[in-house]
Amino acid sequence: MVQNFYAQERPRPRAYYQHLQAMPRIKEFEPEEALDRALDLFWRRGYEGTSLRDLLEHMEISRQSLYDTFGDKRSLFLKVLARYEALAVEGMLDTLTRTNWSRPIERPLTALVAIRGFFELFLAEVVLDRDRGSCLMANTAIEVGPADPEIQGVVRAYFVRVEDALHAALARAHEAGELPAGSEPRGLARHLVNTLYGLGVMSRSGASRAALRQMLDVGLSVLAR
Repeated sequence: MVQNFYAQERPRPRAYYQHLQAMPRIKEFEPEEALDRALDLFWRRGYEGTSLRDLLEHMEISRQSLYDTFGDKRSLFLKVLARYEALAVEGMLDTLTRTNWSRPIERPLTALVAIRGFFELFLAEVVLDRDRGSCLMANTAIEVGPADPEIQGVVRAYFVRVEDALHAALARAHEAGELPAGSEPRGLARHLVNTLYGLGVMSRSGASRAALRQMLDVGLSVLAR
């Protein structure tokens, strides 16, 4: 006679339960989506202004999932900065290196027009955003600064990438004869970086839209022939 093992379940050996406990749990969330939620919160509140409880609620994950996937708060913040850099640089390069309009427009898309477009986009989508008002990297430079050399290095490297992207666009403009005589593309690139992130700082200090617009226009006026 075949014994029915399903009629009455036999006690499981202890090793069986230990094996189950050791098995990795399947993530019940999408890490990239959770990281983007953390980015949004850090951007709006800053590093110190964001508590662990805030992160867990906003990311919609458990404390254990946070530590298993991202590490502690500082480790998560470093991953957020890397994510922000990847997204921001991709968008910046797409704008600054574009040579054709996405739709028929009579005005040619020169390097200087691309630079102006990049600044206008930054003003509209970042500076004038009431919840953010500035670049996450610029906010971090002010908030964390030299207190954390590793984070400071990440921010500094990001600013160098922005400067290099602007310099490449300005070099094309220089070759095309778009810049004033005697212009030095590297110096202009550094000036534009200062203008770009200065707009964010002034926005967070409460500057009016009219004042921010004037700052942008004056900052770009050095490019006019």
